Amino acid sequence: MNAREFLFGVEERAMAALPPAFPRPERKVMWTILQLHFGDPDVHFELQPQPSRGIVELGLHFEGTPEANDLWAAYIASRAGDLIGPLGHDWELEAWTASWRRLHRTFAFEQLTADLADDVARELAGALVLLQPIIAAAPFDAPRRQAAPPRDHTSRRWNARKPRA
Repeated sequence: MNAREFLFGVEERAMAALPPAFPRPERKVMWTILQLHFGDPDVHFELQPQPSRGIVELGLHFEGTPEANDLWAAYIASRAGDLIGPLGHDWELEAWTASWRRLHRTFAFEQLTADLADDVARELAGALVLLQPIIAAAPFDAPRRQAAPPRDHTSRRWNARKPRA
């Protein structure tokens, strides 16, 4: 199974495993990265099979402003006692980059298989069901990144070209 087949297979299995009344997340796919969120793309669940490294990474990512990411990480850390049991000891909260934070785990593999997809899908569905209500109940409004202003393309040279005769 290639990485994209694996990615979509995990997504399909995980969505099928969610309780019927559970809200369905919004999704974004970037080749072999799947991001799922519930209204705030800065706080998203991410799935990424990495065949060159022999791992699948699954996590809850905080990729907003540094202040927001630190708020989210502190909030999740304050709930660690409630999360370790249901999530399992393979999950860890880390400062991933200078500003991004994530609660994640990895799965080692030699080949992407249907059995591995089943395992990862169970973990993803479980993480969604456990963590989404915690995120929704956050006792703060995290600062959001500002969207980039739309680009003005009217001054571009190619827009000003005259049609060929």
